[in-house]
Order: sequence, then structure tokens, then C-alpha cells
Amino acid sequence: MDVGGILGNRDSKQGKLNIPRRRKWVKRRETWLVILGVILHAVYMLSIFDIYFKTPIVHGMDLVSPRFSAPAKRLVLLVADGLRADKFFEPDSDGNFRAPFLRSVIKNQGRWGVSHARPPTESRPGHVAIIAGFYEDPSAVTKGWKANPVEFDSVFNRSRHTISYGSPDIVPIFCGALPHSTWATYPHEFEDFATDASFLDEWSFDQFQNLLNKSNEDPKLRRLLEQDNLVVFLHLLGCDSNGHAHRPFSSIYLNNVKVVDHIAERVYNLLENYYKDNRTSYIFTADHGMSDKGSHGDGHPTNTDTPLVVWGAGVKHPRPVSEKEHSDHVLRFIDQHVHDAPTPKEWGLDGIERVDVNQADIAPLMSTLLGLPCPVNSVGNLPLGYVDMKKEEEVEAVLANTKQILNQFLRKSHIKHSHSLYFTPFKPLAHYSSMLNHIEDLLNARDYKVAMQLSENLRSLALQGLHYFQTYDLLMLMTVITLGYIGWMVFLVLHVLQAYTSFSRDIFMEEAVHQKFNTGKQAQLFGCLFMAVVSLLLFLEGTPPLYHAYFAMTVFLWTQILDEYKFIKALWRHLSGKKPDFVIKLLAIGAVSLIILELLVHSFTERILYTWCFLVVGLIACIYLYKLIPWRSGIPVFICLACWFLSLFTLMPAEIPDNNKLVIASGVMIVVVGLTAKWLDLHAAGNKCWYGICNHEKRQPGFQCTFRYQALLVGLSLVMVFLSTSHRTKKQELHTIHQLMNWFIAGFSMVLPLFSENGLLSRLNSIFLGFAPPFLLLSIGYEAVFYGALGLVLIAWVLFENSLLYLSKVKNSSASGKNLEASVSLESNDRYLQLSDMRIPLTFMVLFNVAFFGTGNFASIASFEISSVYRFITVFSPFLMAALLIFKLFIPFLLVICAFSAITKLLKVPRIGCYFLVILCSDMMTIHFFFLVKNTGSWMEIGNSISHFGIMSAQVVFVLLLFALTNIYTKDIEIRSASRDPRKVM
Repeated sequence: MDVGGILGNRDSKQGKLNIPRRRKWVKRRETWLVILGVILHAVYMLSIFDIYFKTPIVHGMDLVSPRFSAPAKRLVLLVADGLRADKFFEPDSDGNFRAPFLRSVIKNQGRWGVSHARPPTESRPGHVAIIAGFYEDPSAVTKGWKANPVEFDSVFNRSRHTISYGSPDIVPIFCGALPHSTWATYPHEFEDFATDASFLDEWSFDQFQNLLNKSNEDPKLRRLLEQDNLVVFLHLLGCDSNGHAHRPFSSIYLNNVKVVDHIAERVYNLLENYYKDNRTSYIFTADHGMSDKGSHGDGHPTNTDTPLVVWGAGVKHPRPVSEKEHSDHVLRFIDQHVHDAPTPKEWGLDGIERVDVNQADIAPLMSTLLGLPCPVNSVGNLPLGYVDMKKEEEVEAVLANTKQILNQFLRKSHIKHSHSLYFTPFKPLAHYSSMLNHIEDLLNARDYKVAMQLSENLRSLALQGLHYFQTYDLLMLMTVITLGYIGWMVFLVLHVLQAYTSFSRDIFMEEAVHQKFNTGKQAQLFGCLFMAVVSLLLFLEGTPPLYHAYFAMTVFLWTQILDEYKFIKALWRHLSGKKPDFVIKLLAIGAVSLIILELLVHSFTERILYTWCFLVVGLIACIYLYKLIPWRSGIPVFICLACWFLSLFTLMPAEIPDNNKLVIASGVMIVVVGLTAKWLDLHAAGNKCWYGICNHEKRQPGFQCTFRYQALLVGLSLVMVFLSTSHRTKKQELHTIHQLMNWFIAGFSMVLPLFSENGLLSRLNSIFLGFAPPFLLLSIGYEAVFYGALGLVLIAWVLFENSLLYLSKVKNSSASGKNLEASVSLESNDRYLQLSDMRIPLTFMVLFNVAFFGTGNFASIASFEISSVYRFITVFSPFLMAALLIFKLFIPFLLVICAFSAITKLLKVPRIGCYFLVILCSDMMTIHFFFLVKNTGSWMEIGNSISHFGIMSAQVVFVLLLFALTNIYTKDIEIRSASRDPRKVM
């Protein structure tokens, strides 16, 4: 076999001269590919928002003025942040109900039901749905929290004046830029999770009470309060803060339910005594619920089901349960929640009619009670089960709601039509004007029943039409993005074959080099002309700039592939001339890779697949090595037991229960594992299967101290875990000295691995011990044990690869130099990639995903356990808390990538080449998740599909950044060369 550079010269001397040139070409191509990959994935990740989740906001619609008299002069909106429905309605252990006043309202004065929130069940989206009547698209999260990411209409905008008190994270969103508003918020420092947060609710009430008291001495304020269309909004944060800090089953959270009920009673009595006109409407609800572990965000019923109690002016009185179908049983936009579900018997309300709503339905309800136009962006359906109006006024209210939604549809249709060269209208609403005229004729004829039915049908069609235009460009964009991903993967494969394998040396002849230039010029010219035509068409249609980027990226990639036509043709000839066994091996490896990647795709929803994976892999690896290496080494049994140990964690619940003793026990286990690894590093050098990962040639006394310091820091972290948790259990604030100690231990321990020995096993053991203290301090339960189990499996992976390396060296040596030419290196230390090396990126993908899902569902917002950060900070600080949580989740990834880097050094394979193979595997999963993104069904399924696609798309950057970070720890790892002691290797 000829040995040459990447250009494939037959002359060995000329090949040596071309090696520097090839290295420069490879380096330049690597940098270019990394930049291209980052840009491509960033652009394509945004495509799902253009396909499925474009902002629902459009401007330019006219207000629909109601043609009925306002039932109420003013409205009070009480939002108990984080209050879940079951804890509000059910009795306590003594049989007493926690909200006696609001229960009396339900039984004697008003109506009740469950308001179904749509994930993400967070405070901002929940309040936007309640007050503005629409569901923010997921991209709004990236545009700002404390201010409107886009200008949208709300009930507050339509009011004559709005009075609001509450959290600094919510109130300014709606009142910060509202000129006709009076509002105030408490400082962020008040939101301390270490205390009972119910005083925040009392603060909001006290501010409102002080305002009313002040009006008795301020005539101007009195006149403001006596005008109509007045809205009072009190944001009650206590339940949310106490739920996060103490869980919804705690006495503090349950007592907070009583606090908000008492506030509702005092607000009612205060206003009724102040006005004495019975013209005030009251709405009590919550923006989202709270899961059992004290978090929210996903679509679990504990997060989506919130209480709704409405009473006062314009509200129907309670009535017994009836078999008659409710008038609000209509199309629910995309929301698929079950409405008017059977009421649990323990609530004691199964005899009183319950009217469930979508959260966005509350906005048109408030507008109707005040006689205001519905917010122009609202997609809520007016719940007639709450409104006490004449039949004629009910129809007028529903018709106004219908026209407001229809106006949005017409505006979106007009915008799309005005920019499309070929426009496809929404046919069911082609004759909407005649439908409106027919409804008006029925109203004039006083046929209210048919007019109501037609109005609701028209409203349903308008909502379907809105959804139609939200996904108008779906098919075109999906085709372009799919071709782009395929092009990227093909181009990546071509680069790997050219730069890191011997294929180019064997098949790329000198004449192909001379012809490549002309082919490249032709391909680039064709690509530029095609893109110019596409850009002109997109420009004429007025499409967003990102559409141009999607097409440009796809055309560019396929142009580059066409540029490699000569190499592809030569590659095909080369593979056609190979023996059948090579082709069979190639197809088998491809099939196995696809099966593994498909299992990883399904593991995003079925974590138990990892359990079976590690049980099977552990057994197979044990049997395979047992026949090839001495059983006395203990390596086969260790690999099997390590894999089986890790397999247990994906059987455990994603909700991690508090278990301080387990955290401390896992710390002890980590120290024992570190001591064992240290002992093996000192005493296993004589074992042939351990040769290469132990390096005793540059041992210095200072390194022994580093190990002792690391073990000491792990022990100190366990002491701080005990002390910090004890203070929290006793409801005491965390001492400043404790916080400083925790920060110091976590920070200092991560620096020490840089000063450890540079042998492979020594350095990996040091990294394992170095990241243990911060992980333990951020742990609350069994995830601390997972850290140790993952470390054992990573060492098992290193031992497995080292054993294969030992066996291959013995085999090559016995072949008397027969295969020496095949091991010619790409660089001074790297060899060519082989088909069998595909196991490295596949193993990495499995372990990397286990780091995602080993102790929970990383793709779910609710898997973030906020109590994990309480040993570092207790005062509410969303960015710092999120940073600590993300850092905790990153630590297992850092361990996996450190092991991966060490293995590439051990096997002398190009790490960047393996990185491109990892990205190739990742993108095969990404394209699958791209087709799994949903815009129908439950919002929980929609949210998870977005998360899965986003996680895989981000891996090109995520893995690269972690490579750069871990390179600080692994760059100076030295592998003991076999040439120094051939007798031991042989």
C-alpha cells in the first residue's frame, strides 16, 4: 500500500514534502467547518419558530366596540402566583377547608371552575394569557422578562385606569409603560426563599388599603377611584415563593392558601364598604400551579390546573350540576385539555356546576364584565357560564369576541396575500362577510339561539384560520431545512474521509487535483446563479431575512458537495473495487450506528432504555474481554459491575427526593473510589492491561499533597452539606460564613486538578475528585450517587479502550511489521481513523445523553430543582440561581468529555476528527427530532419536542465549548509510550 499525503502522491518523497501543506489545509478546513457548523445550527435552530411558532402578534386591527351595557363599573383581579387547584379546593387533614371565604362565594355568590394554563407554566406567560388573552410564542422568552418583548394589547390598556401592586417581575410588564396606571412593587430583596413569603401578599394588600385610605383626604384620587372601567390588580407571590422553598405539601405553603383567601375577603369587604353600589366584579385565579417537588414549567396537571372563582356584578350565581351541555364547549385553539372534568369528591363541590376555562378565556371575560373591547390579540373564548346577561346581550358579547378574533385572521390573511406571488387562502372563511350578515339578520329577527351557534362556529373557524397562517410556510421551509441538514452531513463525511482517513491517499490521484479547480468554478457559478434567482423570488414575496439565510445555507452546502464531484466519483470507484467483506463490514457498522442513534432518540421519552443498554453492554464487554485478557486483571468484571450500577439510575424517578444522608454517603463513596484509583495508579504498573494509563516516570512529591487536599475538600463539602441543610430544616437563614465556605470549597477544588500528575489515570482521578465538592454542594438526593457511578463507568470505558489497544499492539507485533504502513500518522502523534473507531463517538453519544437523563429529564423545565442552590444563595436571584443549576448539570458532561479527550490521546486518534463524527451522529438525531416537532396535541408534547430539537441542535456549540473548557485539564496528559518498554507490552 502506498503511503502519501492527502493529495495521494505515489512518490513517497513527494508525499513527505506534501505533508506540511496537507496539515495546513486540514487546519484551515477544520476552523472553517467549525464556524460553518455553528452558523448553520444557529440558523436552522430558529427555523422551527418560523415554521411552527411565529409570534401570534399582528398589528393594525380595529377595536370591536361592544354593543351592550357594561355589567360592572370596576373589576378586581387577584392572582395567587403558584397556587395549584387541588391544594386550594381540598380540605386539610382535620377536614377544614383552607379557603373558607372563597368557598362561601362559590356556594352562595358566584361561579367557579379550573383554569387550564398552557405550558410553559411560568409567571410571565401565565399573566400574559390572563391579562392579554393570548399565549406567547416560545421565542418571547429570549426577548426579555421585565418588559414586553413585543407590543401587545391587554385589558389594562383598554381600562380607564389600572391600579396594581405586587412583584417587581410581573407588575412592570403590564404597567411600566402604561400612562393611566398607579402601581408599586417591593424590592427584589424581599423574595427570600429562606423565609415565609406570605408577607409579600400582605404587602400588596396593605398598599391597596393605604391607597383607599388616602383617597378619603385626596379629592383628586377619590374622583379617579370613582370613575368607571377601573381595574385593580393584586399580584400575590407568596404561594410561588413558599412552594419553591418548602414544597406545596408543607405547612408554610398550605397556610399561604389561607392567607390569600383572607386577603380576598378583606379586599371584598373593603371595596363593598367603600363603594356601596354593587358594581364591582371580582376574579380570583392563579397563573400556574406547583409540582410536588416545588417547581413548575411543564404540562403536568399540578402545574396547569389553577383555581378560578368569579363573583360580583355581572356574574351568575351558583346553580346545581346540570346534564345540559355548556355553551363554552367549542374548539379550544391548539389546547387539548379536558374541560369540565369530574370534580373530585374530596373537594366537596361536586353538586355545584363547575365551568372550566382556558387561561386565555379570562381576558375576554374581564373585558365583557367591564363593557370594554377585547384585547385585539386575544384568542380566548368568552366563557358564558360566568356571565349574567340577557340572551340578546350574551349573543352580542360572543359576536364581539368573534369579530375581534376574525379581525386578527383577516389582518394575517391580508399581510400574507400582499406579499405572496402565489397565495392560497383559507377556504372555510372565503365568505365570512356573508356569515356575519346572516348573524346580524338573525339578531334583528331575535333568533338568538341560532345566532349564538353561528357566532361560535365563526369564532372556531377564525381560530383555525389563525393557526393556518401561523404554519403557512411549513412545507416549503421543512423541505429546505431537511436538504440543508442532509447536505451538511454529506459534506462532513467527505471532510472526515479526506482529512482523517487513508481513503484520500489511496484514491485521489494527481490528475484529479488538476481537474478539481475547473469543476469548483463551475459548481460555484451554478450555485450563485441559483441562489440569485431564489433570493429575487423571496425578496418579491417580502419574506423575512431568515428565509434567505435558510435557502442560502442549503444552496451553499450543496454547491460545496458538487465541488467535490471528482473525489466522490473516485471514492465510488474505490469502494466498488473493495472485497465484499469490507462492504459488509461498512454496512454493518452503519446499521449498528443507526440503531444506537434511534435508541438514543427514543430515550428522550423512555429513560428506561438506558437501563437495558448498560445491562447488555456491560455483559457483552465482560464476555468479550474475558476471552482476550487475563481474568486476574479484574477489568472484565469491573466494567460489567460499573455498567450495571449506572443502569439503576434511569429507573429512578425524575423528581429527586431530599435525602441528605444519601448525599453524605455518596461523598464517602467518591473518596473511596479516588483512593482506589490512586492505589491502582501506584501499584498496577506491572499489569500489561494497565500499561499506558499509569505514568510513574515524572512523579513529583507535590502531587501527593494535591491528592490529599482534594480528599480533604470532599470531606469538608460533606460537613457543609450537613450544616447548610440543618439550618434550612430549622427554617433558619444560611449564615454568611457558611455561604462563603461553600463558594470557596467549590471554587478551589476545581483548580487543584491542574496541579495533579499528568498520567492518564492520575489526571482523570484528580478531575473526578476536583468536581465532586461543587456537585455534592449542589445535590439534594440520589444524583450525588449518580456522579460516582458515572465516574466508574468512564474509568471502565478507559480500561476497555486500553485493553483493546494492548491487544492490537500484541497482534501487530506478532504480524512482524506487516501492518506498520497502516499506522502512519496524520500528525506527529495521531493515526488515521478506521471503521472500528466509530465506536468512540457512539459511546460518547450514549454517555453524553446519560449525563442529560441520568437523574431527570433535562429537556423539561420542571426538572430544574431550585432547592439545589440553597447552599450558595437563598435570596431570589433568577440569573445566579439559573447559572448554578446549569453549572451543576454541566459537571457530568465535563467528566464525559475529559474521558473522551483522554481516550483520543490514548488511542492516538485525531480528536477533532472524532468531534466531527460526534456532530455527524448528533445531526442524525437532530433531523429526526426536527420531524418530531409538534404544533398540535397537548402543549406538554409541543414543549418537549422543541426542547429535544434544541438540545441536539445546540450540541455542535455545546460540545465544542466543553472541549475547549476541558482542554485546560486534559491538554498535558501524557501517555506512556510502548516503545520505551517493549518487553512489558509484548
